[in-house]
Amino acid sequence: MNLLKLKKLANSGHFDDLATLWPEAVEDTDSDIDELVRIVGQVRRLGADKHSDQLLGTLLSALEVRGGRQGRLDACRLAAEHLPTSEILRRELRNLYNEIYNDYDKASALTGKLLADGQRLNVGVKSLDRFLQLRPGSFLTDRSHLEPGMVTAVNGQNAALDVSFSGRTSTIDRKAVDEVIILPDNHFPSMLIYKRDDLIILAEEDPEAFVIAAVQSTRDRSCSYKDLRKHHATLNGADAWAKWWKKSRPVLKASSRLEMSGASQPTFRMLRHERSYEQRMREQFAALKLPVEKLRFVLDYLAETGRMGAGDDELLLEFGNAAAKMAGPLLETDPAMTLACLAVHSKIAGRGVDVAVLNPKAAVGVLGRCKDPSQLPAHLGDQLLLTVLKFTKEIVPDRWAIFWAKVLPRCGRLVSEGIVRELLNADKTDELTKAFHKVLGHPTAAPDVLGWLWRARHTDTKQAVILRELDGVTTRACFDAMLQLIDATGRMAAVSDDKRLRKTLDQSLDTLALYDCNPIRDHVEQLDIRESRELKTRLDTSDGLRASLKATISAMIRTRFPDIFVDAAKPWQEEVLYTSERALQMRQAEFNRLLTEEIPAVAKQIGEAASHGDLSENSEYTAALEKRDQITSNATRIENELAIAKIIDRAMTETDFVNVGTRVTLRDLSTSVEETMTFCGIWESQPEKGILSYQAPLALAFMGQTVGDQVEFGKNGHKRRWEILSIESAME
Repeated sequence: MNLLKLKKLANSGHFDDLATLWPEAVEDTDSDIDELVRIVGQVRRLGADKHSDQLLGTLLSALEVRGGRQGRLDACRLAAEHLPTSEILRRELRNLYNEIYNDYDKASALTGKLLADGQRLNVGVKSLDRFLQLRPGSFLTDRSHLEPGMVTAVNGQNAALDVSFSGRTSTIDRKAVDEVIILPDNHFPSMLIYKRDDLIILAEEDPEAFVIAAVQSTRDRSCSYKDLRKHHATLNGADAWAKWWKKSRPVLKASSRLEMSGASQPTFRMLRHERSYEQRMREQFAALKLPVEKLRFVLDYLAETGRMGAGDDELLLEFGNAAAKMAGPLLETDPAMTLACLAVHSKIAGRGVDVAVLNPKAAVGVLGRCKDPSQLPAHLGDQLLLTVLKFTKEIVPDRWAIFWAKVLPRCGRLVSEGIVRELLNADKTDELTKAFHKVLGHPTAAPDVLGWLWRARHTDTKQAVILRELDGVTTRACFDAMLQLIDATGRMAAVSDDKRLRKTLDQSLDTLALYDCNPIRDHVEQLDIRESRELKTRLDTSDGLRASLKATISAMIRTRFPDIFVDAAKPWQEEVLYTSERALQMRQAEFNRLLTEEIPAVAKQIGEAASHGDLSENSEYTAALEKRDQITSNATRIENELAIAKIIDRAMTETDFVNVGTRVTLRDLSTSVEETMTFCGIWESQPEKGILSYQAPLALAFMGQTVGDQVEFGKNGHKRRWEILSIESAME
């Protein structure tokens, strides 16, 4: 039916013609109900109340046939906007509201009050609908209170509500009710305040509904694991969480209405469209780009469904075939990832899924292409690595231990423990010993395994006994490796902001100090005096050891060999600056020149520059100030040096060991070339002539050494070694 024609008839006053076409229009299910009501309202505004009432009656009857009494009421609600003073409509609304809401004892009083004679229907209907929603137990919020409120009583005669706001009762009249925000029955914050028992039951019987209520109560429609745990603890206490989470997590994971992002501590969000768990898994898997991401995703699904005791075979079939399909193209460029693909495929097949059958010999061939198994931990990560290790045990049952042992040095602590346990259970101690020798030989490349070894071998277990008996894997070797790791990591951490270095250093220090340092104490008690002195030197020069740990170990050494700690301070260790008399006089002369010439001259420059006017734009003044500061700083530094300067005594230079003021003849052990070095005062250095300040790092390496001693200086790749041939005084 073309409603435009009906509108024209109404506007032109042809009401009889309109009445003739009206039944057909209202019977047409495609007709817009709102437009039909507008036409009725237009007829009434033109003064044809009788025609208007007849048209409305016909429309309501038709809608009742179509939608029952509720359909008739919905149409009357629409009509109230366009016929706000119609008495026939008022009677219709009263009757329909009282009939449909006859289960609510306040409905009749509210209807009589809000749809009373003289009240405009459009206003009354809106208020009545709000009151009918706000029954006792309903939640609302208004501008006068920070917390939500709960309706405790309804006064139908006065059209008012009694509302509790956290125990304080307020009365809200009709006008205020029109302004409040009606909250849903499952509004989570409100239930936490007013209906805790209902919420406790909901959490226990329907975890999904419980979390949905929590999510829907937030502004961004999300709820973190932390917040959910806090809500549950508020209701049930902190101790109840672990049991509830273990039971509820699989249910929430499989929800078609919720999305869980993250792993151990996920964030929950509402899905825009309901989708099954498997549908979401397919979409997420397809969105991943890298093979390693896809494989880890599949393993997560396997782990999750394993805990749930379920798993969609069709989805697993797709994952398994996808893993097999990825394997081939990766073979030439990344055989380790190909092996991981085959391992995941095998794991899915182990679930009884009818995936494509792979050739076991092909898998062995892929294993042979992995030339450096030690790189697998960093390349695959723990989860994939464990899957690959289990797979290798299946495909090469006679050689798996060799492969595992090659992987071990670069593993993390948890994987290390698993590998060691499996190798020991299989009595593969030879392979395990070789792996630990690599760890001890290159501790900075295997910090996690070294830390695990130190921890594990000092426990009171059968495994620890076996570890302590491994050839070459001694306490001394492990302790030396730990000190080497700590020293190297400490040096690197000092010049780098890499947080991983600091974490490795802290973990290593904590591990070394385990068991009240008793393993270290047992080791120190086995050392002789020479070894103890060497250990003390290592402690003194270590860049990574904490002061407290240094002190603890030093105390152990002092208990056995106290004489090591009472050596008199050597000249190069004193808090003075040794120099020749001539150099001292030159330094004093330089200081005097600064005081009597440089400082007065620059003061004069400052005064002249200041006389030129505006100092903020005066570059000469600024430059003069900077020069003054520089000269003053130099003068102060020289003055401090002169205060602790001490002239080299000839007796110091006539010793049988390298000292301040000695000349040393050396042989370079790599070239057999002889050379001479002279160790002079701090102001006489001429490195190009082999004359070094006794405080230079190279000079300090020689201090205290005697004829025949070998001295090494430099770092890896740039080390030099000399033998001392002779020592003589350098004093003329």
